[in-house]
Amino acid sequence: MLATDSQDPSGLGEHMITLGEALSERFEIVLAGPNRALGMAFLGRAARRGLRIKAIDLDRLDLFTHWLRSSRASLLHVHAGIGWEGHDLVRHGKASALPVVRTEHLPYLLTSPVQQAAYRAMLQSVDARIAVSQAVFDTHAGQGGGRQTVVRNGIAHRPAAASAAELRATFGLLADDTIVLTVARFTPQKAHDVLVAAAPAVLQRNPKAKFLLVGSGPEQANIEAAIAKLGLADSFILPGHRDDIADMMAITDVFVLPSHFEGLPLAVLEAMAASVPVVATTIGGTIEAIGDAHPFLVPPGDAEALARAILRATAEPETARAATVAAAARHAEHFTAARMAAQTAEVYAPWLPTSFTQGANL
Repeated sequence: MLATDSQDPSGLGEHMITLGEALSERFEIVLAGPNRALGMAFLGRAARRGLRIKAIDLDRLDLFTHWLRSSRASLLHVHAGIGWEGHDLVRHGKASALPVVRTEHLPYLLTSPVQQAAYRAMLQSVDARIAVSQAVFDTHAGQGGGRQTVVRNGIAHRPAAASAAELRATFGLLADDTIVLTVARFTPQKAHDVLVAAAPAVLQRNPKAKFLLVGSGPEQANIEAAIAKLGLADSFILPGHRDDIADMMAITDVFVLPSHFEGLPLAVLEAMAASVPVVATTIGGTIEAIGDAHPFLVPPGDAEALARAILRATAEPETARAATVAAAARHAEHFTAARMAAQTAEVYAPWLPTSFTQGANL
């Protein structure tokens, strides 16, 4: 079973769905998430992709324990977006006499001594830990708990299904508009405010630029207010959460992720696989994905540098083409869903007898 108690399992949830699909070739997989609005949306996406699901009542985790004991589950794999998530799921997994694997999707960010102590105590019940990048691994090293392994994120790239012309028309975009896409939750981590601050310099040189910010989250209203304050409402489109990211990439001229920190961002991998030029920040997980020789990397928080990189990615087609070829090759070699699933299965192996590797119930 792959489980999370994250209140907003956006990128984390997409990782779980991708992993679940890939592991389904060897195991019986169930995805579990909280029975709250965003958790149920995640489970709905998983069900539409053909995966078995289980809604968790976070106020009655004793019911979850009972379900684990009666479900013939062989292993519980807990996914945590930040250090205070997943503690109760780990405990209830152990109370059900299951081996527990925990994946950390973000660097170690806990600063409260109380939270740090609770995290270390929880880790004593974890049999194995996975970090989604070396950068995440390094920040969690020395915290204790089960053995820790790096299994880098991967995606199953799907070609666009919709017509690019029709999708542009849906958003009122013209054929000669330059589409700058961001796919990210609206949180301070993702630094949408830096992109908004960079937009006037981009528009001064390229008035046809349109900024397409896909996602939702608690900072959306603040970002919308910042856009309005700069008088840029006609240059920004905020369509909310979308599941058709491959289609969005097909209409995109430049993908931008200005984050302050990342584990290993799936949206960057999507852009790499789709051969879309990527402008991103020089942070550990992103550099692991795209490589430190990538020509469109900028310091986090630097709006001027971000604007210059966006303009360069559109004004230097040969540089952009070479970068996308290299990025697509990196994806194919290092960041596929099949590779991620195979390495995850290796982590599971000590607790699954050989006879269980075909059809084990996870």
